[in-house]
Amino acid sequence: MLKAKKAILDSRIPLLALVIFVAMSLTNEYFFKPVNLTGLFESISAYGIVAVGFTFVLLCGQLDISMGSVMALTACTFMMTLPTIGFVPAMLLALVIGSLCGAITGFFVATFRLPPFIVSMTMQLAYKGIALTITNSTPVSNMHPTLLAISEVMLGPVPITFFLFLAVALIAHYVLTQTQYGRNLYVIGGNINVADNLGLHVRGHLWSVFVVQGFLAALGGIVMMTRMFSASGNLALDGPLNIIPMVIVGGTAFSGGKGGAIKTLWGVVLMNIIYNAMSMFSLQANMQEMVKGLILLIIIVADKYMENRNQKV
Repeated sequence: MLKAKKAILDSRIPLLALVIFVAMSLTNEYFFKPVNLTGLFESISAYGIVAVGFTFVLLCGQLDISMGSVMALTACTFMMTLPTIGFVPAMLLALVIGSLCGAITGFFVATFRLPPFIVSMTMQLAYKGIALTITNSTPVSNMHPTLLAISEVMLGPVPITFFLFLAVALIAHYVLTQTQYGRNLYVIGGNINVADNLGLHVRGHLWSVFVVQGFLAALGGIVMMTRMFSASGNLALDGPLNIIPMVIVGGTAFSGGKGGAIKTLWGVVLMNIIYNAMSMFSLQANMQEMVKGLILLIIIVADKYMENRNQKV
């Protein structure tokens, strides 16, 4: 009985996602149509990849809200260089720039132990400013044949980019659960002072998770271009507001030391189904933003409550 109860609790997010999916399929005839399912899976892919990167940061008890601006900067770079140097070099350049953005943010957090919120907020403004400057505040559009080809690769209603998201989540799961590096992240997130006393290279680990975040934010920005074909400095402005709830709902603690990539995967699926359901019911955009903010607030308060409760126990 106890094992069954624990299994249900551990699977509550996938079960909730399944319940909402079935309920929407029964109550809204448009929800289960291929065109809507394709849009749902496409929306999962880009932000889902970035959410996996944010999982690494959050596991260490850190915070990075600059992911949206990194997506914008790397997507703009990718789209601007795509016609001249080709798809693969442009993609590699964007991934390198994303990693450098993460490395810069991580340097200030890891080396000087500055508050990650302040650092990432500052970097968010800087990266967005660079993106707006190099594009002259004008969207960069490009219907490149490779982007068009990728956007047309489907398995039923599921785009190929969704499987890239699954691959990223599975690789991250392996790194976090089967490598010493991954296990060290949980120790650091659980108690950074204990990690220091154990002799872990805390500074290096903290720096590395921001690099991972930057790399995957760049990859997410490139994936977003396979369905938008246009980048600007204002791309993914709602990134943090969408991505942070996905990771926390999945079960990664805001205080660090608890969670994982597979949990984030289900959190991404659940939240995107909720976002899609709000659109299905024609909820106004302003109301949707309010609901997203309330969800984030409830999650953070609940997470803090559970943390205090566990400390008392």
